[in-house]
Amino acid sequence: MSVWMVFAVGIGGALGAFCRIKATTLLKPQMKGSFPWPTLLINVTSCFFAGLLLHEQAVMSQVVYLALTMGFLGGFSTLSTMNYEAVELVLGGEARLGGAYLAATYASTLGAAALGFAVGVALG
Repeated sequence: MSVWMVFAVGIGGALGAFCRIKATTLLKPQMKGSFPWPTLLINVTSCFFAGLLLHEQAVMSQVVYLALTMGFLGGFSTLSTMNYEAVELVLGGEARLGGAYLAATYASTLGAAALGFAVGVALG
């Protein structure tokens, strides 16, 4: 991997992480209850765009593809926060909600990635 690719992924990751914290800050006050909706929505959105970009990979440079996927979407999505929130729910006595959160996250993110790819195929 070239130095330019590493730089592009790093910049993309920084921008993605910045956008994640802004999105979380905006979404959290809107969503009541203990279910971590902001993280779920962010991860579903990331997976949709990852699927869409997977289809478009052939028509973009490798640097741009990596900056957008590994960089931006990698920084925007958050597996570590999702797992932390699930453990927090379980430790807080809400084991069923924690399990439901994990199941909803895995099912919806896989579906979003497949949908994103299908949209990319449909758009040509």
